[in-house]
Amino acid sequence: MAEESDQGEKTEEPTERRLQKAREEGQFLRSQDTSIAVLLISVAVVLYFYGASAGEAFVRLFNSALRFDSTLITSPGIVIGILSDLFVRSLAIISPLLAMTVLLTIITAYLTGGIGFSVKAFLPKASKLNPISGLGRMFGARSLIELTKSLAKLLLISSTIIGIVYFVNDQLFFLNLLPAKSAIHTGLNLLLWGVLLVTLTLLLIAAIDLPYQIISFKNKLKMTRKELRDEFKETEGRPEVRARIRERQRQVAMNQMMLAISDADVIVTNPSHFAVALSYEPGGSKAPVVLAKGTDFIAAAIRNKANDSMVPIFEAPYLARALYFTTDLKQEIPMPLYRAVAEVIAYVYQLAELRRDGSRPKKPEVKLPDSMLFDESGNLV
Repeated sequence: MAEESDQGEKTEEPTERRLQKAREEGQFLRSQDTSIAVLLISVAVVLYFYGASAGEAFVRLFNSALRFDSTLITSPGIVIGILSDLFVRSLAIISPLLAMTVLLTIITAYLTGGIGFSVKAFLPKASKLNPISGLGRMFGARSLIELTKSLAKLLLISSTIIGIVYFVNDQLFFLNLLPAKSAIHTGLNLLLWGVLLVTLTLLLIAAIDLPYQIISFKNKLKMTRKELRDEFKETEGRPEVRARIRERQRQVAMNQMMLAISDADVIVTNPSHFAVALSYEPGGSKAPVVLAKGTDFIAAAIRNKANDSMVPIFEAPYLARALYFTTDLKQEIPMPLYRAVAEVIAYVYQLAELRRDGSRPKKPEVKLPDSMLFDESGNLV
């Protein structure tokens, strides 16, 4: 039972990879009621600011379109040019309405579920051609919910329209008795208020539909635990592959660290368990930087590389441990170690420039503050 639940019940939230795959397949969050409501709002806004002038322009256009002369009889070929001109002028009149609706459609789609194009959405799917699956979709719970929503929308919108027509019936009846300009102005006002009232109805529907679509879309993309594990294996790889990748990364990092030892100024050792390679630029604004560090076998490899590269080795157990436990690779040393490291580097520079009498400089006795005294396990002494 546990295995069946693990494989069949979708209880896990969709991952980013699952959401990306859904977008690639053309699955986006959409609320048709919200889109229609926004479109009607755009129509109402355009009619409010542009309706009167657009109506007068259409009257002039109709007057010119219904005016005929004898040239149409003698030269019937000019009809195509006249119709083309009428089409262009009509398109210019309604272009603000078209532009507003297209713009708001794109914005609504972007804000609700995003915009994308998927070739996979156009490809045929065997599941869609399966009659059994089709019947399941037709008579399933989702179809029943959509049918209930459609009937509720039809009832609500039709009631709103019937109410609007009932209250403006007298004005609609006498429109044909008014002059053309007054009839257009009055008719557009009635249309504007009708669109606004229907839009308010659709906004109420959209306020219910949009949360439902969001929840339904997320539930549709939810994953079983098995799908989650399979995706993790697909994206992250099998454990043995990840182990080999990590091992390879460690090897690359080790090789880079060993190559950097030749640029070091001094190797501070424990003398055998710890080794830290330091680099310093005289006159620079930066403190000494750790180029390499390691314990046991890695420390031995650092010392061997230092001998091959003629890099001085300085034995200071406490300083080596303090550098190892407080500083990462390619980082500057902490301030409490400035004085001790400065003494070591100064000693190394003196070794490079022997005194005139050939005597070696005295090796400094490096002292550290109590906060920098560590044992071999990294605990403060």
